[in-house]
Amino acid sequence: MNGQAAPVGTSPYRFVIGASLLLLNIGMGMSFLSPAPLFTQIIDALGVDRATVSLLVGIPSLAIAVLLVPASVLAAKLGPRLSLILGGTLISCVMLSPLATNFGLLAGTRVAFACGVCMILSATPAVVMRWFGPRELAIVNGLNVTGQSIGITTSMFLGPRIATAMVWSAALFTFGAVAGVATVLWILLGREPAGKAVEVAPFPIRALPSMLRDRATLLLGAGVAGALGTFITFTSWLPTYWQEQFHFSLEQAGTTGAILGAFGIVGSVLGSGLPARYPRRRPFLIVAGVLLPVFAAGCFVANVPLLLLACVPVFGILGWVFMPIVFTIPMELPNMTPERVGVTVGIVLSAGNLSGFVFPFLVGFLRDLTGSFMLGFGICALMALALAAAGYLMPETGLRHVDTTALAAGETIEVTSL
Repeated sequence: MNGQAAPVGTSPYRFVIGASLLLLNIGMGMSFLSPAPLFTQIIDALGVDRATVSLLVGIPSLAIAVLLVPASVLAAKLGPRLSLILGGTLISCVMLSPLATNFGLLAGTRVAFACGVCMILSATPAVVMRWFGPRELAIVNGLNVTGQSIGITTSMFLGPRIATAMVWSAALFTFGAVAGVATVLWILLGREPAGKAVEVAPFPIRALPSMLRDRATLLLGAGVAGALGTFITFTSWLPTYWQEQFHFSLEQAGTTGAILGAFGIVGSVLGSGLPARYPRRRPFLIVAGVLLPVFAAGCFVANVPLLLLACVPVFGILGWVFMPIVFTIPMELPNMTPERVGVTVGIVLSAGNLSGFVFPFLVGFLRDLTGSFMLGFGICALMALALAAAGYLMPETGLRHVDTTALAAGETIEVTSL
């Protein structure tokens, strides 16, 4: 070894790193919404109302919203490898769910999980920028988002079945154990690129105010807040709504919710593959933002099974297709570094997770108040239009990034317009 760093995106070991990140994201996704299809059982077991049980999804979203930016600063100082070890350990705390004898203790495991999510989301962009080349960014980000979608789909499908066979807390333990295995693998396999110093460049705290005021970051955060809040809300409450309104069994509701998640995987793949062919970012945000409210409405208004099964898959695709773009745009902003990108992503996702706390709680509160899900669902569906507005107003980063890369490499790039 000559000690010189290989060009970014050329080391074969990057595939090991990518696979390790994918497993961590699958484990994280499995526990993110895992209580949602089990709400009815948790209500009966712990004696809480609908607004309270929604906090099992809302509390992690609120904690992520509050802690993600500070966690991103901490991750920039600790370095990505240690940050991912810490994050993986914390998300594995949901394995303690069977020991929770009351709602407060169960909520505590969800707070620990949220802290781990903050560390993972903050550290992952730096790992991706250090190991993968510019042309691979959207693909790798898409794979990580796909991993989250796979995890959510798995928990929606298997959670009710494990709960029926054993008990609801056994399902939460199982999904936490997957995160624990993924963390052990990262401890064994995670490392810095060869030839690069392990020393972490300090993140300048004084740069944070200007990053918080950046127009592109604020617009992206507002758009993600609307769309992600809508998707989290519907994914959380639709299984319960279908049980109450359409008299679905627990397994039927979980299976239908798993269909939503399965097509979320399709959306993640499209969101990672299409930008490599069409290097524009804004159209993905605009199209998803316009169509999300339409198909969200179909998921709760349609009482014809065929129509419902037509709306659920499209809603699942739309809910995930824009997420790889959300992770990629900050990497393409001017003067971005691996240390800064995690903070920028943290700012954007903080806004999205804040709405992920408010929206589900609002739906549960209005359901208890009015006896119907309709008002809450209607309000939340319309909020997704913020993503379309953000996509229309923010600058295009994809073409600038591709053109700069091509010129630096001396290549000629043919761009296909959307």
